[in-house]
Amino acid sequence: MRRVYATFNSLEDFALKATKSVAGLRRYLEERASPTIQSHSPDPSLSGMPNQVFISYRHESPEHARAVRRLGELLRQAQIPVMFDRFFLDENPCGPDIGWSNWYRECATQSQRVLIVASEGWFAAYDENDPPPESDAAVFREMLRDGKGDNGRISLVFLHEITADKIPGCMHGSNRFRPFDTDDQLDQLIRWLAEGVGLQGIRSPTVCWPAPVAFQPDLADRRQREWPAVVDPLSGRSRERILLLEADSGLGKSEIVRQANAYARGKLDLLVAAVDLKSEMFKVEDVLKQIYRELCAHLPNFSREGASKTDLLLKDLRALRRPAVLLFDSYEVAAENKAIADWIGQQILNEVETTLSLAVIVAGQTVPDFAQAG
Repeated sequence: MRRVYATFNSLEDFALKATKSVAGLRRYLEERASPTIQSHSPDPSLSGMPNQVFISYRHESPEHARAVRRLGELLRQAQIPVMFDRFFLDENPCGPDIGWSNWYRECATQSQRVLIVASEGWFAAYDENDPPPESDAAVFREMLRDGKGDNGRISLVFLHEITADKIPGCMHGSNRFRPFDTDDQLDQLIRWLAEGVGLQGIRSPTVCWPAPVAFQPDLADRRQREWPAVVDPLSGRSRERILLLEADSGLGKSEIVRQANAYARGKLDLLVAAVDLKSEMFKVEDVLKQIYRELCAHLPNFSREGASKTDLLLKDLRALRRPAVLLFDSYEVAAENKAIADWIGQQILNEVETTLSLAVIVAGQTVPDFAQAG
């Protein structure tokens, strides 16, 4: 859940702003479900900003929405100017004055580059028989119809697998990128967008993880199954960099974490912060202090402000160009502490999706339910 923080000068001021925020969110949800374009004056938020990238998508599931936001965050890290409804709502809780439908239309028609996030729902809406003439689907059908030349600024982005028969025929020749598949695909997308919006010297947010190194963990019968699951996220073999190790007491979870620590530090030369959650970790601040003790030299903003602010920790982690891993052991203890459990599940694990330099391993008799996070 997103939270909005603001200051109020009086009770009346609070009531006015709260009412506007609720109204803006309601309008966003209503118009996202049934967009209709009305005549309007140009949105001031777009004036003078033709060099921008618009992300068009359909909210189909929490997982899909997280993936789209992850894409937007990666483009932001590369200094690409992005128009994305969730970013806009974060900064403008009341929504655009012209309404969301008109905002979408202006973004779609005025942006130098448009990314359509491929999904069955988006394509089904596009293929709908006789769509409303001023709907999002109609806008894109008009732009792509009869080879009007808009294809060159529009690209399909595949964040999940979509079968070819779901893609409208007129889009089969469109640019296509799969930025979550490989670093090279992400690099190609960044270059294409930067060229389109006229930016030079754009740096891709990719991070080079080390290749696997020979290592014989002292794990007896765990080398064949559990150990490869540790090696893959730490050596760049897998795009998934969250590993959850759940097992009953006495089955060797902590030893796997210790061996992962030795492998990451001694063989791969990764930055590592290991946190044993049963070692007097009563508050989030206690966890932050442990991370500070191990990584302070690499977290300048976080360290400068007393190692107590999660937002600065996350900012520094995003800026890293050297891979880092956070190891959390004995999570079952933290599960009884809502503040720490929420911090790990809702902030740290969500951060991995947009921080390409970060991997996280969590071990315990219980582990976070990341499928429900965010």
